[in-house]
Amino acid sequence: MENASFEEDAVPYGDKKFQIPVVCALVLELLFGMTSCFSVVYIYWKRRHVRSVANMLITNLATVDLATCCLGIPVTITRVIDFENNQVLFCLAHEGLTSALRNASIVTLLLICFDRYESIRNPFRRRLNFTKAQKSLLLLWIFAWMTFSVPFIEHGLRSTTPVTRSCTSMFTHGGYKFRTYYFPGFLLVTIISLPCYWKISQAALSRIHIQAIVVRAAFLVKPAFQVSQEGENPAKNSRQREWRVAKMTGAIMFSVCVLWFPYMLLTFVISFLKPSLTLAKLEISFLILGYLNCTLDPLLYAFTKQKFRNAFWRTLPQFTRNGRV
Repeated sequence: MENASFEEDAVPYGDKKFQIPVVCALVLELLFGMTSCFSVVYIYWKRRHVRSVANMLITNLATVDLATCCLGIPVTITRVIDFENNQVLFCLAHEGLTSALRNASIVTLLLICFDRYESIRNPFRRRLNFTKAQKSLLLLWIFAWMTFSVPFIEHGLRSTTPVTRSCTSMFTHGGYKFRTYYFPGFLLVTIISLPCYWKISQAALSRIHIQAIVVRAAFLVKPAFQVSQEGENPAKNSRQREWRVAKMTGAIMFSVCVLWFPYMLLTFVISFLKPSLTLAKLEISFLILGYLNCTLDPLLYAFTKQKFRNAFWRTLPQFTRNGRV
């Protein structure tokens, strides 16, 4: 009876009503994610005037998201469609690939958080240069490769190999524990990032108030026509930039926490539960929700920057001309 129950749980995606919407959602995320991420990477290498340390970090984030769309999402689609042939090696490769790309994305967010925090707190202090940023990104990819190998290392240390056709039941019934670090690691990154982004928002809002006070003081000192020509427009543009930074930081943290938190929590809880159809469907559904972050990252980070938007609209006619030719 125990073996029969295990075999019943080993096929979690047999319902076509579940498979078809899941595959359609993954394909849409793949198309939109590849388009937005490739646009950021192409603009960075095509337009020299947008190159900076901050933009290099954003481009690395777009590269990670592009790799997720090109590698992670197709493997997940294969896992959902070809559920009856989910072999052990395939399950380990899928888990290692998704965890490596997810960790690379989250660590890149930490670097962007640090860079923007330093730019707001100490605007006149020298921040990350290109050499330090390149070394940081190199360490990031080494860390991603190490996380990719973690499932294979634990599997190699095991004396027995579980026979199963489902990745979910393999990681739960098989007793694998490497997924238990997902949620604590994500929680640690969130604890570090939230205060930084909160201070960024506070600093941006405080600078808005300071600039408003300076503008009001200028009205009392200078004639009105001089203030309107010299002080009001630059101060207004600066306040708008600071306010955009404050709003964008909240949107960034909201998207990361909301989209990835359910999957991280479920993978932690599911390691201590018995495999079931509901848990398998929830795991795939929450993974799709996390993949949505790959589409939102370029929109939040890159296209909210004025230089990236201008470069994008200047690059777009080149694609149209090439398409006509």
